[in-house]
Amino acid sequence: MFHRMAITLAAAAALLFCAGCIVTNSTYEAKVREVDVLRDAYASLNREKSSLAGEVETLSKRIALEKTTGGMLAGQLREKEEALKRLGGELEAVRKASEGTRLTREQFIDELLAKEKATGKRLQELSSRVDACSEELSRERRESADRDRELEELRKKLETKE
Repeated sequence: MFHRMAITLAAAAALLFCAGCIVTNSTYEAKVREVDVLRDAYASLNREKSSLAGEVETLSKRIALEKTTGGMLAGQLREKEEALKRLGGELEAVRKASEGTRLTREQFIDELLAKEKATGKRLQELSSRVDACSEELSRERRESADRDRELEELRKKLETKE
């Protein structure tokens, strides 16, 4: 009996030990499907990773190019700012130089009218002097002509006396 009991006990122990190792067919298929899904997801992630790596490389090159372009543009900007400062200084110098001579339109017109009046008066003075000189010249010519006649008469008298 002991022997029978030992066999039964050994059979029960073997059954319990093997029951943990026995996998049902449906559980196995479920795990295979799960592994396939995970394998597909892993392959998809690898493809996405390589695509993103290419995109990162392209963007890195573009960033380097943009940095170079940005550096050149910054240099041009500095040059333009220096030129602007220089021109601003020149403009300020010209503005200061011309401030003392700045006239309003009305002041300019008044100044021109005053000069025109003075010129008109001067022209009248000169015209009256010309008229006076012309009269003096005419009088002098008449006197000269009278003297020439008198001289001629005196010559004739002198000739007749001789």
